[in-house]
Formats: sequence, C-alpha cells, structure tokens
Amino acid sequence: MAKSEYSVSRRNFLKGGAVGAASLAAAGALGACGNKPATVDPSTSGGTSGSSSSSKSSWRTPMAEVDASKIVATYDADAVVVGSGFAGVTAFRELCEEGYKVILVEKQNEDTYSAVGNEFASLNAAILQERGVPHIDPVEFYQNWMRITGNMPNPSLVMKFAQNSEENSNWYLNKLTEDDLATMTTAFFPPTEHQLSELNGIKFWGSVCSFYGGCNQTKIQAYNRQAGIDCGGSVHWGTEAQYLTKNGDAISGIVAKGPDGYEKINCRAVVLATGGFGGNPEMLKELIYDVQGNLVGDEEISSMSNNDGAGIRMAYWAGAHLETTPIPGMNFRGLSVPGKMNCLPQAVWIDENGKRFCNEYYPTSEQRGLQTTFAARKTKFAIVDDNFTEYRQYTIPQHAGFEANDSNIASLRDSLDTAYAKFNGTYVETESTDNAQGGEGGMGGEGGMGGEGDEGFPGGGEGGPGGGGGGPMSGASFIADDTLEGLADQLGMSAEVKANFLAQIAEYNAYCEAGADAQFGRNAEVLFPVNKAPFYACTFDPVLGETMVTCGGIITDGEQNALDQNFEPIPGLYVSGNDCGRRFGYEYITPIPGCSLGMAITLGRECGKSVGKFLK
Repeated sequence: MAKSEYSVSRRNFLKGGAVGAASLAAAGALGACGNKPATVDPSTSGGTSGSSSSSKSSWRTPMAEVDASKIVATYDADAVVVGSGFAGVTAFRELCEEGYKVILVEKQNEDTYSAVGNEFASLNAAILQERGVPHIDPVEFYQNWMRITGNMPNPSLVMKFAQNSEENSNWYLNKLTEDDLATMTTAFFPPTEHQLSELNGIKFWGSVCSFYGGCNQTKIQAYNRQAGIDCGGSVHWGTEAQYLTKNGDAISGIVAKGPDGYEKINCRAVVLATGGFGGNPEMLKELIYDVQGNLVGDEEISSMSNNDGAGIRMAYWAGAHLETTPIPGMNFRGLSVPGKMNCLPQAVWIDENGKRFCNEYYPTSEQRGLQTTFAARKTKFAIVDDNFTEYRQYTIPQHAGFEANDSNIASLRDSLDTAYAKFNGTYVETESTDNAQGGEGGMGGEGGMGGEGDEGFPGGGEGGPGGGGGGPMSGASFIADDTLEGLADQLGMSAEVKANFLAQIAEYNAYCEAGADAQFGRNAEVLFPVNKAPFYACTFDPVLGETMVTCGGIITDGEQNALDQNFEPIPGLYVSGNDCGRRFGYEYITPIPGCSLGMAITLGRECGKSVGKFLK
C-alpha cells in the first residue's frame, strides 16, 4: 500500500505530542468514512479475576462518540502514536524514518513538556563499552530475568529487549553531541570493593546510562522527536486522545481533543504508549486487587504518577485483553518502597514482637518487600551495630539500591555519629549535620517520578540532583545506645518484647558465627553480626499500596500487537511502554537498574518496526 500524505482540513494545526490521556468526557457519533467508535461489552472483555466490581467500574464504560459537527479538523496518516514518553517517541521516530506519515499525539504542551525519569538500563551500549562496562550476554540476561520473575512475563518481549537493547540504545543516543555524552554517568560502575554481582544463583549487572543536568532525558527525547519530524512526522501538542475508531475488526484511527476542539485522525495503525494508570484511583483499586484487598486502616493505593490509564482504557474499549493477574507496580507491595526497610538489607529486621520475620537480604528489594506483604502494619525496626558502614558496602546493583561509594559511606557514618552524639549529649546542631542526617545521597537514585517508563524518585541518583548516587535513606533517622538493652528501652519495647529482642539478636549472632541462617536462610556472605557497641536502630511504619508507576495492562504478542479476548491480534492496534502487559512478573523485579526506561526505549522502537511491517 502506498504511504499516504497528510490531508489537513485546517492549516497550522500540526502541533503535538504525547501521552493521550483520555479524560472521560462526553461525546457523540462518528459517522464519516464508515468508521465506528471502538467499543466492547465490559461484561465480556478482559475481566480481572480478582475483582468483583468490573461491571460497575466507570472506566470500563466506553465514552460516547463525538458528534461529527464537533470535529474541527481531520487528518490522514499512516499511523498515530499516542504518548511522547520513552516508548512513544522511539516508536514515532522509527516509523518516520521508515518513511511513513505519522502523527504523535501528546497531552502536555510543548513549552512545559518534561520527560519522567533519567536512568535507563542498556545492555552493551557503545558508550558503556567504551567506558569499560563488561559485555552482557543477552541469553544469560534473559535467563536471569525469567528466573527472578517466576517465568510470568511474555518471553518474546523480554528476549526482544535483551537482544535489541544494544542497537536501540545506540540509535536512541546517536543524536547526542560529545558534550552531551560527557555528562553521562554510569550507575554502579565501576563496582565498589564489596559490590555483589550474584546472590542465590541470580546475577546482577551495573549497566546503566544516567543523564541529568544539561543533558537529561527531556533533551534526549527532543532529539529523537525532532529526528522524526525531520523525516516528515508531525506532533500535536496539548492534545488528548479520547478513543479509537474501528472499521470492522481493524483500527481506523482516533478521536482526540486538541487546543481548538476535537480532531479526527484516520490511519491504519495506532500505538498506545500513555504511561500506565497510576493517576487513576479507580483503576488502581480494581486492577491491583490483591493490594486493595489487603489494605488496613486508612491505607489507600496511591502512585507518584499522574497518568490516568488513557491508553489502557482505549485499548480495552476496542476489545483488547487486560492482564488478569494483579498488575505489577514499581515498588508496590509490603516494605518494598524505597526509603523503607528494604533499603537496609544488611540490617536485622525486628517486628513488633521483638523477632525477625523474614530474610532481610533476599536478592532484590522487591522480593524483600514481597516477603512482608501480609505482615502486620505495626512499627518495625532495623537493627545495626557500629560496624554497619563496613557491612553496608555489600550491595547489589539494582534500582532503589545503595551505591557504596566513598561519599555515601561517609554520609552514613555521619548519620550514625550524629545519632550517637544525640544519645550521649554531645550533639551540636549544624546545617551540614542536618544534611548528613538525611543520609546517603537522597531518595531513589534513578530519575524523576510518575509517567511513562519511570524509574525512580527525584534526586539522589548518581550525577543527579543531590549527587549522592543511589542513596535511598533520605529522611531515615537512626537512634543509638551503648547497649542492646538500652536500645530496646528507647524503642519502647515491653518487658516481653525486649526479652524476645535480646534473645533474637543472640540467636542471629550465633547464625553469623556458624555461617548458616537456620531461621530464614540468609546467605552466609551477607550475614553480619550485631555485636559491636554502639548499637543503632531505624524505625519504620510499613504501609501497603504506595507505588511509583504501574507496569502493565494490555496483553500483547511479541510484536506488541494488542490481543483480543481470544488472544488474536487486533489489526492495527499496538501497545508499548507501561501500557503493555506481561513484561514483568508479580512485581517490578529485574536483574539490572533502570529496566523500565530501558525496556520502553528498546521495545518502543521494536513496536515501531512491527507497525512498519503491518503497514507494508
């Protein structure tokens, strides 16, 4: 089929861009060109097995079609990409470079647009290999990924990421100048003295591209967006996709709402990459039903992302199949949120009864969190001794991890010393001490919050704001005492709990001496005794239901073609980024930091290639 030219009924309307966030607004009938609004019966489509309210959910009801009289502009294109995040912009650029006429629809305005997140995982990118980062075998990486995630992801998507990360990372960065590249840092590389690369037979890699400051991901996305525009693509900024249209079983376009009113874009293929549904409370409650069903008190499911699930909703209305297992979030369940106890795996974790309750040093922070999902929501304690700065250096490269560089260890030492000074009455308030007390370089370590393909909290990443390098303990305050008995008293433990606590620490220390944890199976190489005064504790009040972003939604095949209720491809409908389901397991668990962004970049381009094959 010949590639079509744009047909524009109104000039100067070609602005545009990203995340089509469909607001559930009203509208009426699309009667032109045989296109019908893409709708599906909510009672028969993609119901979530754990949810009892699917038929009552407002988001499942397709919005009414817009009356033809309200359409102020009509366009023709080969393909439409909804969402200008990491997956959307790479799909857009790829299709434009293949010679297709593509419109990118973005709800943010051009002058206020900003990317979310900065660090991304890259297997064997040229810039990393030039800096000495060891080559990663894609098959070994794939095997590790599937092992960690319990073989739950779509194997085709994971392997496509592993096999194409190198080429696509190089392509994504090929518009950067030498000055731009000079600003890149590499998280977790070179490794620190005690940085672990393997635990429990699971291997981890520090292979992360980190861009902050003058060359951040907003700038890099702009390079890629402009590359698409230079090849004939168009961006509609400040434009929200509303719903898809179909001609029979095939996608025929979208209806969107732009600055001047509703517009209709006719096309043969649509890529939905709107960044998940973290900003939609109704979808959070329903689609992550295991969390919703285990909340207590005033706990609520919440996300740092404002993305409202537009792409998932539109695909669902068009007949696409939703994941039926609970959709993963990034750092969602139990104590797995950065800044909580999972960021202190070297410590001994003690519950409200004065006893250990899990393996503190399970390989990934998410897996550590999953161990605690059904634990009581009562205050928990992380207990360490004066050797903790030494033990803390035994880390694993992973998101929300701790990079044991000199700066972070010094900051940790300051935090411990401050706590002890407060205990013995020698503490003097100073601004520098206050900053140190925050600890270890700030929250997160992998970029911004919310949005498409997100990877972390604001600040704190290596080379990022705060400059500390992946330190997740901001705001965590230690208390100190010369004895464990005194520490228990400061923690407010009753006589019974205190007795349990002292006995538990003694038992744990015996495991350390024996080199085998008979209680929870913590690896011998990360068994660190608590026996050198002074002693320290952090207290944590665990919550359930906090997440950065959601990481799934629509089931696709290996080409990212959305599947219907019979697991057959819907012609012309593609889903990528955090709208695409079955890339992770039960939780966002990976063998390398930055996989959300890395996968979005790589699979976004691969999605563009799939669409190109469809359009031929």
